[in-house]
Amino acid sequence: MEKLKKLIFGRRKAGFTMIELIVVVVFLTVITMAAVPGFIASLRRAKFEKTVEEIVILLERARTQALASELDSNQKIPLGGYGIFIDFTSFILPALPTNQKAVLFIDDWNASMGLAVNVNYADEDIANRVLPDGKYTAGSDSELAVVEINDSKYIRIESLSGTRLADSTAWNHALDNEVIVIFKPPFAETKITGCNVANPDVDLQNFETKIKLVTEDISRTIKFNRVTTTPQVIEN
Repeated sequence: MEKLKKLIFGRRKAGFTMIELIVVVVFLTVITMAAVPGFIASLRRAKFEKTVEEIVILLERARTQALASELDSNQKIPLGGYGIFIDFTSFILPALPTNQKAVLFIDDWNASMGLAVNVNYADEDIANRVLPDGKYTAGSDSELAVVEINDSKYIRIESLSGTRLADSTAWNHALDNEVIVIFKPPFAETKITGCNVANPDVDLQNFETKIKLVTEDISRTIKFNRVTTTPQVIEN
């Protein structure tokens, strides 16, 4: 009986030979090298979609906080309201932008006066009170959340443009563009301001910004209108 088993199954080996181990290692290496690029691409796509979603969430959150008349750190409804600042201007070269971001902030600093906005009108007499300026001042206005758009270097703002409120003409994309959206309590009255060197303060009816995943040439355009106040995301 034992002889029959040996004839059928052969001799049982004690372990793998060196050649067999080498073959397995090479096989696993090839599989890993083939899988890694696809895995990295998937991670980048997920990061890209998350970045776009986070910008939309900031816009929605600012409006919601204004409608809810949410209190600031002083336990007061902020006079200046809640705003979103979208920055296209920070770059080393157009092809290598850096520090592009979207910021959710409270407009509680007046940059021209260099003073904090009064918590309420009763804090000062009318002649001396400090009012919000409708702008974003980094390091002075209270920041609630920041989305670093191109911290990974493969995601970036490709364009930022809009339409002027006064005459419906185009506020064209430029390398020094910035957009500020302010929602004022209690009804989330909405103001969009476009800023650049040529036109420091332009009231806009709407704006759109194109976010690009550079490694795969995929982009999404976020559109926002001051009347509908509902961000739209368009796949490009």
